[in-house]
Amino acid sequence: SSSVADECKDSSLFEVPMAAANKAARSVRLPRIQYACHVLETSSCRSFVTPRPYGLQVRHLSSAGLTGLRATFARLAAERLGMPAEAPSATASATVGNAPAAVSVGEGRTERRVPVSFVRQRVMKRLKETQNTAAQLSTFQEVDMTESLKLRSKYKDLFLKLHGSQLGLLSLIAKATCLAIAEVPGVNAIIDDGTKETVMRDYVDISIPIPSPRGIISCTLKDAQSMTVRDLEHEIAALSDRAGRDELSVSDLSHSTFGIVDTGVAGSMLGTGIINYPQSASMGTNAVKRRVAVVNGKVEARPIMYTALNYDHRLIDGREAVTFLCSVRDKLED
Repeated sequence: SSSVADECKDSSLFEVPMAAANKAARSVRLPRIQYACHVLETSSCRSFVTPRPYGLQVRHLSSAGLTGLRATFARLAAERLGMPAEAPSATASATVGNAPAAVSVGEGRTERRVPVSFVRQRVMKRLKETQNTAAQLSTFQEVDMTESLKLRSKYKDLFLKLHGSQLGLLSLIAKATCLAIAEVPGVNAIIDDGTKETVMRDYVDISIPIPSPRGIISCTLKDAQSMTVRDLEHEIAALSDRAGRDELSVSDLSHSTFGIVDTGVAGSMLGTGIINYPQSASMGTNAVKRRVAVVNGKVEARPIMYTALNYDHRLIDGREAVTFLCSVRDKLED
């Protein structure tokens, strides 16, 4: 708590940004402070707090000057805690970031119990609902990325000059996905369990991974089926810019009809994702590595990427899943 006072230059009532609170937590070897009821994980969201020996007492949540998800999270947190979102309240308070007591489980061995964050609780609930509902199955393909990498290398400078954005692999993968969905529309459909009907969609909203200060966030490209590679790159760049400034809106994270999950940035060779309702399928991309391949009867080292399609087998047959993934492969290899 003394580190918090040093950061804020006040001894009674402080406005503490998340970075200062985390720094204070590290200085006294506390676990990372969870921001008001576990959802205030935004770097700029502000709360007025008083120092405690092992934590901070939140008196009021301020959303003034905040935009996008930060303002939304601050408002929702205030509602959950019964606090006003703008004006301080002397009666409403909650202890946040208290150091959990260490419990000895043997000589020199201790354990601490840390509350699960609100966001993580929501993720856990949604993933378990999907697992309990969908009959999930996976199929795999390897993609020779030689032609895609050549295309990007050849046109990236001209693309940047003409359109003002980088030419990346994600836009090519998203475009190949949209074209493949047009050939196998069942991958973009969903089963309505309430009415026992299959909902066939004539639009494609693709969730894609976008880096942000919070880590990778799944954002949605709406009506991706009507976008060109240039349009996709512009939208990806806009999402990345808003994510970098922590100004994503709730609409940027809205429901998608199909998902692209990329574990390749972490070096993954092969893996499967999990369907995120209301999707019926999710495609995983992995790291592009030079591997041995047979090309025209000759053994060569080629840039290979493994892809995986995780799908709801209640709706999508194995033939459809394999056809879809092979179609994506063929387009990226063309």
